[in-house]
Amino acid sequence: MSAWAQFQVKGTIVSGIDSEPMIGVAILENGTNNGAITDLTGNYSIQVRNSNATITVSFVGFKSQTIQVNGRNVININMEEDTKLIDEVVVVGYGVQKKSDITGAIASVNGDDIKNLSTVDAGAALQGKAAGIQVLNSSGAPGQGASIRIRGYSSNSDKLGPLLIVDGLKVDNIQYLDPSMIASMEVLKDAASAAIYGAQAGNGVVLITTKTGNSANGRPKITYSFKAINQRLGKTPEIFGAKDWIKYKELSGYDMKTLCQSNGVDYDNPQETDWIKEVFGDSWATQHSVTFQDGNDKGHFFTSVNYLNNDGIVRGKKDTYTRLTGQLNADYQLYSWIKVGTNTSIEKWATRNVTHQSAYGSMLAPALLLDPLTPVYWDSVDDFTTDMKEQYATNPELIRKAANGKYYATSKFQMDDNGNPLLQRDRRNAKSSGFTVRGTAFADLNPIDGLVMTSRFSYIIAQTNNHDYAEPYYMNGQAKATDYSISASANNNHYYQWENFANFNKTLFEKHNIGAMIGMSYTEYRSDNVSASATGTGGNKILSGDANNFKYLDYVNSAETTT
Repeated sequence: MSAWAQFQVKGTIVSGIDSEPMIGVAILENGTNNGAITDLTGNYSIQVRNSNATITVSFVGFKSQTIQVNGRNVININMEEDTKLIDEVVVVGYGVQKKSDITGAIASVNGDDIKNLSTVDAGAALQGKAAGIQVLNSSGAPGQGASIRIRGYSSNSDKLGPLLIVDGLKVDNIQYLDPSMIASMEVLKDAASAAIYGAQAGNGVVLITTKTGNSANGRPKITYSFKAINQRLGKTPEIFGAKDWIKYKELSGYDMKTLCQSNGVDYDNPQETDWIKEVFGDSWATQHSVTFQDGNDKGHFFTSVNYLNNDGIVRGKKDTYTRLTGQLNADYQLYSWIKVGTNTSIEKWATRNVTHQSAYGSMLAPALLLDPLTPVYWDSVDDFTTDMKEQYATNPELIRKAANGKYYATSKFQMDDNGNPLLQRDRRNAKSSGFTVRGTAFADLNPIDGLVMTSRFSYIIAQTNNHDYAEPYYMNGQAKATDYSISASANNNHYYQWENFANFNKTLFEKHNIGAMIGMSYTEYRSDNVSASATGTGGNKILSGDANNFKYLDYVNSAETTT
């Protein structure tokens, strides 16, 4: 047991604003759990280890102080107001307000809190950063961003997410944003704070401000950052091994010993396939970012280039996402009463994906449900099931071969639609690509003290192309598709947003703040879409060229069905 010769310190703590005693101020001896708080008259008393101890004094809205005791028994403390905290502003609707003036429920996330996170998704970066925010990742596929939900909101429509606004522009997703480009995120969580946006803010609002150039007379700054993120299944499902699956079927009334013998499976030492490991594996997402920023007393300039290459956790390079993004933010003070600027981003992306859920064959369901006695591949036709041999004799093109020259195997013990998951992965070629420009041009006018008038024109121009090709196959009477299919679509979307608003804020007699805002907003949306598809039976190939090289609509046989 150790003991210390304790030393008593006492005193009074008052506010530096009005010299009034402060109640509930925390006093903590550094390096210990020993603490005290001030009473109703601002007095405190604490027993510290020795006369050379150090104490820290803190209270919300005031600067913390670290004080060396230095043998003093009485230490009176004057607390200084933390004006930085009191004057901190947040983006609210069509302007900014001091945090101290806000009554609505608003959560703020600083860009420094998310720039080094191990995620390339701006939405996922909110996870755990603000109370009342739920971040959901239902798919996990590359390029499929996390969904944001604000607790307390609900909706009868299919749109459950909040309204997303980036630098004043309403967007349908924030996937294009690199988290390191974000200066701040404000989440308006209740009706009072989000009311200015009307019905479209029925599920809350997320306001994002991207970075600008250096402050006045700063030095030019160039940065490069690289991220490499390892990805894997968050939790591997526990499924039956071969022997456990045999016992399970025997408990269900099957004579598994006879079935194994008739199907060429060693009952005592069966071969075992872990379908989860065959389908999923570790992967990497890599991201390169280069930024340049500068500024002076007249204007600010920020630009960045970001490249992302995200391989999904599905093996075989059929689950990928690449994105190249450029961002330009600039503003310039033309005269003392007018400032102009722009925020523009250009995004080019491409993705390949596998079928998660489809009436024409899913990859995920058989990975969970296919029995472990079934191998991944068969070497020859002799290994086939009886009905596969019959199909091979009449329609050999329905029996698919893998790139290694072997045949995709199917179960000899269960007859359902759970075909080989690797076949479902490889028989489809689905990919999408797109090009999007998002921009805002604005002018701020300050004709008189306290009045700021803003005119802002924003736009989104987006083009998306989709292509899907699927080959026929046969696994059993339920897991099959007899037609080739091919489809393509092109979408062109134009969104325009013009807003004009004025904010007036004035402080009277250094005590009273008055403020008012008036404005208008006009939006227009245009969309042009075209699509085509074709199907063909196994007897007549749908494509006029080599199927491996011409899996596009341009090479569809005129004799096949097209829409």
